[in-house]
Amino acid sequence: VLAIGIGIFSAISSNHSGTCGDNLEWTFSGGTLTISGEGAMDDFDSPWGDYDSSTAPWSELDINEIVVEDGVTSIGESAFSKCTSLTSVAIPDSVTSIGDYAFTNCTSLTSVAIPDSVTSIGFRAFDNCTSLTSVAIPDSVTSIGEAAFNYCNSLTDVYYSGSEAQWASINIGESNDPLTSATVHYYS
Repeated sequence: VLAIGIGIFSAISSNHSGTCGDNLEWTFSGGTLTISGEGAMDDFDSPWGDYDSSTAPWSELDINEIVVEDGVTSIGESAFSKCTSLTSVAIPDSVTSIGDYAFTNCTSLTSVAIPDSVTSIGFRAFDNCTSLTSVAIPDSVTSIGEAAFNYCNSLTDVYYSGSEAQWASINIGESNDPLTSATVHYYS
């Protein structure tokens, strides 16, 4: 029994890796998931249409931090959905879009900085990130999907790199009350 227990523990605690796009790889070690390579991430929608889950190969791992390296051009749909231990994420300037449900139910995520290269944030991208207190949004963003920040009830501060008039011109979808009721800090 002890040998079986040790074998199971070794399998669970060992490093993991694989592909997550045509030219992208993922590795997991010590609680950190790293996405590297060049190109767009795959989408990982649940086959049951359940945004609470993901078909990503790392979906059962206990992820504390995500590092998306320069060269990755998109965050795939449902890529990091339900990473409930995730506290931080680094998104590089090469990313231009954040897919639907990308960070849904990441209930321990406290802040996120979206790079200047991103132009769109998908449907329910950060839905139910209940610990999210601040988000930095660049003036390159032209649309924020419906319910992208739904149930982010701890969100108090939005840091926006454009003017008040630019913020008003963003197409912000419905059910984004936490985002629209937060204090917006302009730094154009």
